Amino acid sequence: MNIEQLPIDILLYHILLRLKVTSLIQLSNTCQLFYRLCNDESIWQYRVTIDFSLPMNTDRLKYGWKRLYIQLDCAHTYTWGENSDKRLGFNDQDQLERDTFMRQITTPRELRALRGKGIINIVAGGWSFHALDRHGDVWMWGWMQPKHPFTNIGMISQTLVRKPTRVQFPLDDVHIISIASGRSHAIALDTLGRVWHWSNCWQPKQVIVNKTSTQKFIQITAHWNSSAILSTKGELFLVPFPNVSQQQTMIEDHPIITCSSSPFIQIAGTEKCTIALTQSGRVFKFWTERHDEFIRMPEKYTIELIHFNISSSSSSTTPVLVNKKSILLSAQSRHFAICSQGKVFIGQQDGDEHHVPQILDIMNHEICKVTFGDYHFGALTTQGRLLTWGRYSSGALGLGYDHSNINQTRPQLVETLNNMFVFAIGFGSIHSGCLAIPRHTLIQQQHV
Repeated sequence: MNIEQLPIDILLYHILLRLKVTSLIQLSNTCQLFYRLCNDESIWQYRVTIDFSLPMNTDRLKYGWKRLYIQLDCAHTYTWGENSDKRLGFNDQDQLERDTFMRQITTPRELRALRGKGIINIVAGGWSFHALDRHGDVWMWGWMQPKHPFTNIGMISQTLVRKPTRVQFPLDDVHIISIASGRSHAIALDTLGRVWHWSNCWQPKQVIVNKTSTQKFIQITAHWNSSAILSTKGELFLVPFPNVSQQQTMIEDHPIITCSSSPFIQIAGTEKCTIALTQSGRVFKFWTERHDEFIRMPEKYTIELIHFNISSSSSSTTPVLVNKKSILLSAQSRHFAICSQGKVFIGQQDGDEHHVPQILDIMNHEICKVTFGDYHFGALTTQGRLLTWGRYSSGALGLGYDHSNINQTRPQLVETLNNMFVFAIGFGSIHSGCLAIPRHTLIQQQHV
């Protein structure tokens, strides 16, 4: 039997979905059948989801998924907020940016140094940004460590990275697929399931659980000065702050945090805590700030957030497993959020087991992601709109100078991005960033 004789659903959902984009393009040139199948919307919807980490339920069908994929590969990067220490990445020599010397940039400004780099994700730390491109490279700019109050230079021999610079991994086969940022360090996951972290973009170190272990990891998150990683078995590991004097970070002696009733499927980190979602929909908070104490007595620093648990609509007494693709757990600074079926539940890291979530109610908008700075917050809608609320935070709300004396209690659209389709956001202490593409490129639904 030739491959063309296979049933269409087998070709589409069991073969073509497994192919990379380059293979899809090559296969589409072989015959009319594969041209039609390789341009199927479901194939490109899947590739948008996998390659750009976008939720499947977003309202993008009217644009055409392949057209959207092509445009996402040419995303624009925007940063705004505190700029007195040049953390936003704008080149001082760029004469087109007349106000790059301003202490605050209060509306989104394109970081042109990353144009054409294929950026697919952006995260913010205490004084820096990291961005991931679709080739597996990580870019960093700003300060990884705070400036010394007297010398005005970075601590631990740090210097300001004035423009986006590639993180220098020690091996050639490192292709990163996920990044996260703590206050003054970052952590990344590569295609081989290996974990890397650093407090200096020129010195990433590999995190190794056990020299003889074949354990692989599927998710990472960062806290103020530590990290957490999730294995393929649904087990949670803690990772200390990167030690500049060590070539690798060994954590083979650290016990694994497990849930006896159900494995973990998602994790997210606030400054001091790890929030974890189990496959049965239960939500736990691990107070991991006191790293050594937690390792010795994890039960003392663990609580279940019963009011955040994802309940099943089934009347059966048998637990129904949650669909992790329809749920997004996110956290940063002192808050965390759970997005499920268009609803958003926000919690604070200091809440106890009786903590009741704040429900984010935004009329006429379906939220797919929430991010947090120290005092300003942002939400991304399925229509590619960015809303912000909270304190002015040196202009990090992105709403302009007119809001400098206003505590924005309700989410408000960032109007300067109305002509852009925003698909990724990352907020830091008092600075913000996002990725977007022009809306006019997505008007027509057609095969490209």
